[in-house]
Amino acid sequence: MNANAATVVPASALMRRAGPLDTVMALARRELWEHRSLWIAPLVVEALLAVSLLIGRINMDLPEQVLTAQQKVAIFTIAQWVLAQPVFVVAAIVVGFYLLDCLYAERKDRSILFWKSLPLSDELTVGSKFLVAAVIVPLGVFVLAAAADLVFAAILAVRVPGALKWSTFEWLRTELVLLLEVILGVLWYSPVAGALLLFSAWIRRNPILWASLVPVVAPIIERIALGTHYIWNFERYRVNGIWHSLVLGPNVFGSFQHLPPVGVVLDTFNIRGAFTDIDLWLGVVAAIAFVYAAARVRRYRDDT
Repeated sequence: MNANAATVVPASALMRRAGPLDTVMALARRELWEHRSLWIAPLVVEALLAVSLLIGRINMDLPEQVLTAQQKVAIFTIAQWVLAQPVFVVAAIVVGFYLLDCLYAERKDRSILFWKSLPLSDELTVGSKFLVAAVIVPLGVFVLAAAADLVFAAILAVRVPGALKWSTFEWLRTELVLLLEVILGVLWYSPVAGALLLFSAWIRRNPILWASLVPVVAPIIERIALGTHYIWNFERYRVNGIWHSLVLGPNVFGSFQHLPPVGVVLDTFNIRGAFTDIDLWLGVVAAIAFVYAAARVRRYRDDT
């Protein structure tokens, strides 16, 4: 045998040599490659917003009096916060569909047989999917929104000259508000993400349909059968409960004459109360349980 010939190493042997972190990162890259909508959809949203700001009609409906420097900075940060919301909403929708489809699709196209032939545990595989949905995509979208905000600020400075005023400090404070929202949102809605992943592993047909019907039908059945509405109250609380814990102060944006920058809400946020909310961490524990259950279901369900 030629000593200079390249040695062919099987993929399974390479995976055994790689550490757990390297394996998880490789699996995460695989998810982003196979489910390109996770990063294409946010990019499309930001591109459409940029085009709209470039060629669309902008009507900020500002008062006729001369704007003060403080008002211009406040308008700049409000525009920064508002323009970041669409990409987060779209990303949340795309992530929801991804969680419902990722484990179901690998059974449907039989690719699960290939992945099970590799030295990868079900817990590691399912955990990497949850990591992509709950950490990588939200943080990636935040970075994208922060970069896009700089582009939008430049466009608005040209389209509506004199209406905005740049402030690096207030820009950073507004980005901090957005990052705080992302972190709390990820933690608070993690049990929802885990439940969707479990649906994807468990339901044999149409997981999207079942995941849509259960939260709608369950409160109706409870109301008809028992005359109570505990499930509905729980669903409503799980949608916005953490934001009530975070925001305790009055609305500081009520008067245009004293309009503050978005970053001022950091002084009114009950950050400690939000992060020590017992329901927040009980939800995280529930999310871990759902992900583990999804891994156990995946181990024995391949539709063969």
